Amino acid sequence: MMMKMMMMLFFLVGAGMADDEKPLQLYTSDELTELAGYGEEKLSTVVVAGTLLCDSFSNSIHSHPIPGASVAVMCRSNKKTSEVRGKTDQYGDFLIDLPSHLHAIPNMEKRCILTIVGVPKKSLCHRPFTAGKHNKASGIKLLSSSGNGIRRYSTAHGNEIHLTHSHPES
Repeated sequence: MMMKMMMMLFFLVGAGMADDEKPLQLYTSDELTELAGYGEEKLSTVVVAGTLLCDSFSNSIHSHPIPGASVAVMCRSNKKTSEVRGKTDQYGDFLIDLPSHLHAIPNMEKRCILTIVGVPKKSLCHRPFTAGKHNKASGIKLLSSSGNGIRRYSTAHGNEIHLTHSHPES
């Protein structure tokens, strides 16, 4: 009887496993972490992208890119806030690649925001930015998701963020 039970247990544990697979109890902590998608090998990509523009005199027809601005994505998860920063290029474009520990945040659109951290002093929009005349935070929204594990987010109001340089005071 005992022999039959041992053989049945052997077949149940071994059923469905390929020859090179191990039962979960035999994996190390690092191997389990990698299997779960949080190891060194990147299994998914989550990026937040957009463009930061300065509008001259409340007229978005005359928008200029803001190169060298600092932007950040801040995400809340389990009572902890994580921040990932990036900079705009010469065209005002930014692309922030989120680390893999943030990929599994449920409802990312409700738990992450994009903030403008700093605008270069040489920008026309530096003064209005530092004076707090602009909302410096924006929610994010999913723009695309592909089957190969790539998700692309942008600001909740579209791909562009507009700061406005107001008329100089007379």
